[in-house]
Amino acid sequence: MSASGKKTICGYDWNDVYSALFRSIGNGDMNRAQRWAAELLCSETGVSRLEAVLLAAWGEHVGAAQAKWPAVWHAQIATLRSEFIRAGGDNRTFRNNPTIRNKIAECVGYLVVSAKRPRPAMPKQTDIYKEADVIKARLASGGASHDQVSTGRVWDTREDAPTMRTLGNELESAIRTGQTTRALFWIVWILTLDGQKTHPVIKERAPATCTGKIRKSLCWYILALLDDMATSGLDVHNSVHQTIELTKTVWMRLGSRYRKDLLGTIVVMLCERVRSGPIEVRLPHETIDTKPVRAAIEDIDSIYEELARDIKAVPTVVPGAADEPVTTTTSALKAQRAAKKAEKEAKANLINMSNAKMEQTYNMMRRLYGMDDED
Repeated sequence: MSASGKKTICGYDWNDVYSALFRSIGNGDMNRAQRWAAELLCSETGVSRLEAVLLAAWGEHVGAAQAKWPAVWHAQIATLRSEFIRAGGDNRTFRNNPTIRNKIAECVGYLVVSAKRPRPAMPKQTDIYKEADVIKARLASGGASHDQVSTGRVWDTREDAPTMRTLGNELESAIRTGQTTRALFWIVWILTLDGQKTHPVIKERAPATCTGKIRKSLCWYILALLDDMATSGLDVHNSVHQTIELTKTVWMRLGSRYRKDLLGTIVVMLCERVRSGPIEVRLPHETIDTKPVRAAIEDIDSIYEELARDIKAVPTVVPGAADEPVTTTTSALKAQRAAKKAEKEAKANLINMSNAKMEQTYNMMRRLYGMDDED
């Protein structure tokens, strides 16, 4: 069964596979993370989606705890693309390349075993609307932030609307003073403005890979501003700049939600740098236990064998299901129910054994300390 534009190679919805991969990484589940990454690799158009979803998963679960990971993934993307070209665009040849499988398994493995540092929650649009009148009144009454260095360099007097200068100054001021919550507020403010039919005009800063109305997005102004701040003193080890470059590379596949989340992660990293917070800037293999990653690479063939078996089934997604995609063939459903029952029984047996051991230990300690003896 080949993948269509709306389904993966096994017939799952793209968003369901993204969600399953996200949860696996967040939960530190190596086997399932590798399984769903393999699903994307083997699906038509799945490679570019994998490029984006792994970056988004990094921003959601890891972020500054492994600030060098985007640089590693960016380098691997270059290899993926060159190998895809060498394969003549044939996805079957490409996905059966052991080098490609190993590189993806390695990068996924790093995310799974890395320490998790979730980004602070982004403000909601309703929060923006609640404060809009007060903020506008403050800005109009002369309470706006002073002109900032990076905003002065990025804002174009001929092509950028005056509003963008004000917003740039507010965002930059919040970052340079380490006010993470306030900086995230201004990110969402600008993106809310970007979603309106009429928004301030800006100079086109999008790379040539982006086409259509996305070239006019205010996000490019934000990225240019953050990049200027990073490369002008707030990014000693170049990790923020590399993250921004990778974000630009996968921009078209990210979607509005993940774009916003990644901008938030970059802002958090800059604020932590301002506050001299501990940002890990060494390469992943220098900061984590790589044994699980190596084991995953050595066992990666079994993941693809499992995927090959799954291709033969015709899957669907149970509406409202909180878990990962499931299949609907009769045999698959029976097997799934049997597996769940066996898993439940195994857990119950394990709990009983654990309780028995705890009870035994408890009684032993009571005897040791004479807790049952009468005075």
